[in-house]
Amino acid sequence: MATCVQLEYGELKPTAQSIQDCTGFVMLEPTEYQQFLLGSSLFDPSEISSEEATALFVAGFSLVILCYMTAWGYGTVINWFRPENDNT
Repeated sequence: MATCVQLEYGELKPTAQSIQDCTGFVMLEPTEYQQFLLGSSLFDPSEISSEEATALFVAGFSLVILCYMTAWGYGTVINWFRPENDNT
């Protein structure tokens, strides 16, 4: 469990403060620290190389363009069969 501690004369002393109100340091157990590292590394931008970032951007942008072009194509085919386009 995380504990709020203060540095006093070179020693860490636990305080009665809650973690939200802690003005000193927060001491974590090893399992909590491992969970923190795992959670923070998922969103750490320094973990992604510039090539990967470029590939992710291009993939996301291409997906939007591909969906738009597909919908436009289906719309064109559907509108082609409308009665007002029939010249008989």
